[in-house]
Amino acid sequence: MGIPYEVIAALSIKEGDEVDFFKYSDMYFLFAKKSDIVKAITSLKVGDGTQARNYAKPPAEGAEITLDSAELSLLKKLDTVKYKDRTESNILGMLSDAEKRTLQSLISKKAVSLFKKDDVARYSITKSVYDKFLFGKRETGTAVKKVNADDKPAVKAPEKKWVSKLKEQNMYADLLEAKGYIVLSNEAEAAGLSSALEESIRMGLVVGTRAFNKKFYVALKGFVTQNAPMLLRIIEKKGVDIATIAKTASMEEDAARTILYLLAESGDVTEVRRDIFKAA
Repeated sequence: MGIPYEVIAALSIKEGDEVDFFKYSDMYFLFAKKSDIVKAITSLKVGDGTQARNYAKPPAEGAEITLDSAELSLLKKLDTVKYKDRTESNILGMLSDAEKRTLQSLISKKAVSLFKKDDVARYSITKSVYDKFLFGKRETGTAVKKVNADDKPAVKAPEKKWVSKLKEQNMYADLLEAKGYIVLSNEAEAAGLSSALEESIRMGLVVGTRAFNKKFYVALKGFVTQNAPMLLRIIEKKGVDIATIAKTASMEEDAARTILYLLAESGDVTEVRRDIFKAA
């Protein structure tokens, strides 16, 4: 079956353009030009205040938010809904009366706000609340079923391709949260990570760039800001090769490379020659 002309026209696909097709959520699949996927990832610059950060203002400094089990459960439920689908009508339509009362409680605590843009109101989770209660707290383990000695192993059906891809996306997200950075080889992997961490990217918690070697270097914003000053001191006076930088900083070469490439995007670092960096 061919691709409808309307889709080709809407995406401005021309002869020779590379495209990709992958699962975005349980209900949706995405079809996009690889160049558009590249733009989505590389638009996340360090310190870029213009990216989509339309989340609620945090509570007053020093204020401590506490959530009961019902509020935390609803917060997690909201987080499972893609931001673009988190409209007021959609959310209220899927909540029970009790959950609607809980939602009002979250709003009164400034844990959630109703943000209106282009005449569409969407529920947004406060950044500080997202950091404390949701970010990095994805359940990754699976329950292990106890097998009796007499049970025969079941023949496992071949895993569907999209299921395998979804697991891969979550694996990348878990690795990013564990190490603070990740290096991706192609647009499909980058798009998968973007899908898995949509809320974190929207809030500016995740930044990324594409280097000349065509790989994507993605990191947690906190990982970059924590380690950048140390790397800048190492390369302050002269160009230094990546192996020396990583050894001096006691980190993996790809970790140092990721931070330096991101700093290069903001003009703070120059790659003098391949894998030799100097502070600008």
